[in-house]
Amino acid sequence: MNFTKTQKSIAVSAGAAVLILGLLWFFQEQGLLKVFPTDEDRGVRAALRIDESKFKAPVGVSEEDFRKQIAEAYARRAMVKKNKKDVSAWFAFGYQLNFLNDHEGAVRAWEMVFRLQPENHLVAGNLASNYQYFLKDYAKAEFYYDQALTIQPAFTDAWKGLADLYRFNWKEKNNLVEPLMLEAIRNDSANESAYLAFLVSFFAEGGDFAKAGEYYARVRSLNPSAADDLLETYPGLR
Repeated sequence: MNFTKTQKSIAVSAGAAVLILGLLWFFQEQGLLKVFPTDEDRGVRAALRIDESKFKAPVGVSEEDFRKQIAEAYARRAMVKKNKKDVSAWFAFGYQLNFLNDHEGAVRAWEMVFRLQPENHLVAGNLASNYQYFLKDYAKAEFYYDQALTIQPAFTDAWKGLADLYRFNWKEKNNLVEPLMLEAIRNDSANESAYLAFLVSFFAEGGDFAKAGEYYARVRSLNPSAADDLLETYPGLR
C-alpha cells in the first residue's frame, strides 16, 4: 500500500506523540516529573468539591447566618488549597460541611485527614458515626469503628457506636452485641457498668430476662443507682 506524503507526516506525528506520552508517563512513574493526574489527585479534587444543593440549615440557624456558614465553607476550602497536606485545614473543612448537613462532603474531607494521619482515632470515629447515622453505609461504619478501636482500644464512643450499629441498625449482626460489650469491658474497664447496663437493656428488650438478670446483678454490684434506673425501666428484672 502506498502512502501519500500527508499520510506519512500524520503517521510520524502520531508516533512521535505516542513516544512523548510514553516517556512522560515513565518519568512520572519514576517520580521525576508530574504530568498526568493520579488517583490521589482525583481524590483530592473530589474532596474539595462543594455542592450547595447538599446544604441544609441546622435547626435554629437563620437564613443570614446560614449564608455566612456557606461562605465559611468556601473560606476553609481555600485554606486547604494553600496546603493540601494540612491536616487541620482538611478537618476544619470537613467539620464545616458536616455542620451544613453535607455528610457526604464531610466524609470525603475527613477521609483525606485519615489518609494523612492514619493514627487519628477521633477522625476514624467521626467517619464511622457519619456512615452509620447519616449515610447508612453500615459496612463502612463498621470498618471505621474497627480502625478507631485498633488505634485506641479504650475509645468509649467507638464501642458505643459499634454496639448501636449491631443492635439497632445492622440487625443481622445482633449476635455480636454481647461479645462486643464483653470485649469493651476488657479494653475500657472504667465504663464497665455502662456496658453491662447496655447488655441488660439489650436482653430485656429481647425478652430474655434470665440473661438480662445476670448482667443486672453485675450492674447492681458496681453502680446501684444505675441498677435502680434499669429496674424502673424493666420491671421484669424483679
